Amino acid sequence: MELHFNNDVSKVQKNRNVASTSSDRREFQVHDSQQAARMRQAAAAKAQAQAQAQKKKTVDPEIYLKDILTITSIFNRKLRFSINRESNQVVVKVIDGETDKVIKEIPPEALQRLHSRMRETIGLLIDEEI
Repeated sequence: MELHFNNDVSKVQKNRNVASTSSDRREFQVHDSQQAARMRQAAAAKAQAQAQAQKKKTVDPEIYLKDILTITSIFNRKLRFSINRESNQVVVKVIDGETDKVIKEIPPEALQRLHSRMRETIGLLIDEEI
């Protein structure tokens, strides 16, 4: 009878171990789900912070253009912006305010011609652009 009692005790202990293991599993599942929720919240907060930082990085070019034009007017100079359609480059001409003569051209005209000649030469060598 004593062996039977021990078996019952061991069964009760096993049942308690199983119950505690399943409750541990539930605790782990709850803990894991809470941790996953915290991770999702942290990722969302990080994404929102990055979006706000990106908004701050966007620059309104008109503000800078007004500043540049104000500075150049102080030195009695004008800036003329144009686009070279052949090379798709922006060309800036610095013009004297009194005489309306071009003081400087950026990029220089010679460099623009060189660029177009290089593109022509490459076009002769290579048929397609990938």
